[in-house]
Amino acid sequence: MKALFVEELKNTVNNWWISLLVGILFIGVALLLMFYPLDGYAALSIMFSVCMFVCGIAEIAFSVSNRENLSGWGWYFTGGIIDFIMGAFLMYYPTMSMAVLPVFVAFWLMFRGFSMIGFSFDLQAYGSKGWGWLLASGILIVISSFVIIWYPVSGALSVVYLVAFTFLFIGMARIMLSFDLKKLKDDNKKLQQLINRNV
Repeated sequence: MKALFVEELKNTVNNWWISLLVGILFIGVALLLMFYPLDGYAALSIMFSVCMFVCGIAEIAFSVSNRENLSGWGWYFTGGIIDFIMGAFLMYYPTMSMAVLPVFVAFWLMFRGFSMIGFSFDLQAYGSKGWGWLLASGILIVISSFVIIWYPVSGALSVVYLVAFTFLFIGMARIMLSFDLKKLKDDNKKLQQLINRNV
């Protein structure tokens, strides 16, 4: 029984810093959109495409490195593949992304929000205390996506600001998530060292 428990403790979260980098990227894009809103709608198409592409690569790397540690790693891998393909597609067809940008943004944010909600319950199961903040952020992101779907032509400036604030929520949530993952990793490492001394 003890050997089995020690073996399970080896399955700690890898590459927690990927979530930190993704969070910083989202916050950087959000601040650019807030400070340059008049140029934001044109730039949003490009930044959104690049952000999806980079986040897709990061999600794929994170999910693959944790395929033995996280029970729902397949969902994160699938999300990364979707982000990567859509980001590459929109970068290849920038004029098309300008025409359908609100729809793409809305459904992408919806997917991100539900993914974040699912991840919050995973953290709750692992005993993390920060799962509630992640759950609240996921709900806010889903609500924002529905607002964009219901009012897609409410004005370019309002769409830019709404996306900017939503990106800010995503960025802060990803940064909080990264520190939660790091804490889980550190706690498991300390517990494993304690058990090894007593084996």
